[in-house]
This record gives sequence, structure tokens and C-alpha cells, in this order.
Amino acid sequence: MSSDSLDGVYSFVERAYVRLQAGDLLIRCLDEASPAPIQQYVESLVLGGPSNMNALRETLAEAGRRKAQVQEDVQQVINGLASSLKSYGVSLPDERALLAAEQPQIALLALLRQQSIRDNEAQRACLQILKETRSILESLTERLGLLEEIEAYLQDWLWGIAYQSNRRSPVLH
Repeated sequence: MSSDSLDGVYSFVERAYVRLQAGDLLIRCLDEASPAPIQQYVESLVLGGPSNMNALRETLAEAGRRKAQVQEDVQQVINGLASSLKSYGVSLPDERALLAAEQPQIALLALLRQQSIRDNEAQRACLQILKETRSILESLTERLGLLEEIEAYLQDWLWGIAYQSNRRSPVLH
């Protein structure tokens, strides 16, 4: 095996290790609802200087993947709301508008009456579905906000290190 091939393998393994480590730290951040675990990791990378920029990039990429997954989860929950309510004969013209309404329970009850769904059991079940959906979405929204905060933090440090690195590099004429 040539040296170039080994370098490629080592680079791949190193990136995979960094992604795993970043994934573990992101899970801790989400569990603790705090960016502190990733911040401590980033601080240790920053102290190592520009040589750790790839690790920061991999960490940022992992945070982006996690954020995309949470956004997908949000969409699935919203689609699930529409599907669950449809099983009770409710047609939602705009799921997001219902969820964003100032008083979503009242908006849903009005919609149920408008669609001639007067059965008390069906109404209670639909209200419970709405309540559970909103609870799940609140949790996902908090996770999304935290991941966005972490992404911004990582981007700031990447820019800062790139700037410092560029300022230290000799200018070629």
C-alpha cells in the first residue's frame, strides 16, 4: 500500500472519529439543553490552533446534519397531526397555521364544528392529538434552537481561526 493510500485512510478514519466525537457531544448538549459540552470541546480545539480547523469543520458538518434531522422530525410531526386528524374526518387546510394560532384549541374546535364533527369523543381525541403534537413540537423547536446556536458558535470560531491564520501567514509578492 502506498503512502498516499495510507494518508487517505488515516484522513478518513480521523474524520470519522471526529464526527463520532462531535455526535456524542451534540447528544450531550441536547440532553442537557446546553451548548456547554461542545463549547468545552471547541475551546480545546481552538487552543491547538489552525491545525484543528478540519476538526471544527467536521463538528460543524455534524451539527448541520443533526439540525437537518430535527427539521425533518418537525415536518413528520406536522404531517402526523394532519394524518391523525384526518382519521377523525378532519381536513386541515393549513396545519402550521393551526399550530401557530394564539389559541389553537379554540381554532381546532371551530374547525371541527365547521366540518360538522360534533361527537364529543372525537373532539376530545382531536384536542388531545393537538396537545401532544404541540408538546412534541416545543421540544423539537428547543432542540433546533440549540443546534442553531451551536452552529453559529462553530462558524464564529472557524472564521476567527481562519482570520488569525491568514494574518499570520507571510504575504507572497
